[in-house]
Amino acid sequence: MVGTFSIIAIDKDIGLMGVAVTSGSIAVGTRVPWAKPGVGVVATQAYTNIMYGKEGLKLLERGKTPKEALDELLSLDPKPEIRQVCIMNSRGVFAVHTGVNCPLHHGHILGDTFCVLGNLLTSKNVLKQIYLAYLENEGESFPLRLLKALKAGILAGGDRRGHNSAAIIIVETRVVSGKSGFQINIRIDRSKKPVDELIEKIKAVIL
Repeated sequence: MVGTFSIIAIDKDIGLMGVAVTSGSIAVGTRVPWAKPGVGVVATQAYTNIMYGKEGLKLLERGKTPKEALDELLSLDPKPEIRQVCIMNSRGVFAVHTGVNCPLHHGHILGDTFCVLGNLLTSKNVLKQIYLAYLENEGESFPLRLLKALKAGILAGGDRRGHNSAAIIIVETRVVSGKSGFQINIRIDRSKKPVDELIEKIKAVIL
């Protein structure tokens, strides 16, 4: 979706990985964030092509590295220059692409265990503040750490159109046979303060 920023991350110590996203578009959770326990996480945004989410997870499941999966999907896309995609597998290996024709300001920052990406931003400082906030909230619970990073992006100016929806998906890095496992999948499809609402919902789940 145009006008979107997200963060993908993994916490190997607790065995969780996830993606959190907010956008000036409505119902961002229906298209941008993708995750599968034991497999990986994908964010596909800018002029969103959900192929990267659906097929990206399938390729990871078949043993492709994130780079191999991303390269293959980019080669099949007639307009890769307008896509922004991050793929991470359950071992915390990343591959990220920001097309040259994604809406300005656009970009991504890759850390050791997380990646921040966005487009149609008020400035590139938005990405920097998300990045720094994730590092600064190291002692926070994993879901709240992701959402507080998004909140920092909003406070830095965020999406040029404002913020109307948000979503978070958290899954386990490993699948244990016979167990349903820990999972969070919460969407705010339309709200004046979608990330604030997500934070309250997450607090109710984890506390």
